[in-house]
Amino acid sequence: MIFKGAARALLAIMAALPLVACGAPPGQTGDGMRSSQGGEGTLETPRVLTCSNRNGDIGDESDLLASIGPDDLVAGPLVIPGLLAWGTAKPEEYGSDNRFKVGAVVRKGGKVTLSIPKEFHESAGMLYAEVARRASNPAGTDHSVTFVACDDHDTLFVGGFHVLAPRCVPFDIAAPGKPVVRKEISFFHGKC
Repeated sequence: MIFKGAARALLAIMAALPLVACGAPPGQTGDGMRSSQGGEGTLETPRVLTCSNRNGDIGDESDLLASIGPDDLVAGPLVIPGLLAWGTAKPEEYGSDNRFKVGAVVRKGGKVTLSIPKEFHESAGMLYAEVARRASNPAGTDHSVTFVACDDHDTLFVGGFHVLAPRCVPFDIAAPGKPVVRKEISFFHGKC
């Protein structure tokens, strides 16, 4: 788990950045969003977020991974602080309207792809890219994102998930040269 000071800083950053973009057309459908994304964010063509095209000015990232604990999702270079504790948490502690904020941290120089299996696309998606945040439902969000960290420091990617909670959602996590790992995450649904 991240030290309290670093956790507070991370939460302050997350709270300052909205998950819904301004000016998104009301009632935008998943199909409309997918065509405007040019096919990115699918399993076949994951959206790629890098040190230079991620959302927001993050500031000092030197303490992001000061300490990792049992509630943090850790897979290869990817760390999502506190995500494993969401099973017993209250949804309103992390967001509203089935949109939940949490940063993804990738260790310096790391690359990792996080994907949601196709059978869950109607109920779960990712909101790490600005265009995905405009989706009115999980089907219009990204379902596969490749995170590429900065070469010289651990890197925070601001975003979260659009999940019709409560439910359990499997994630496939792929890092270069490593076998794909599947992790099932409870979104306020107790034990999966």
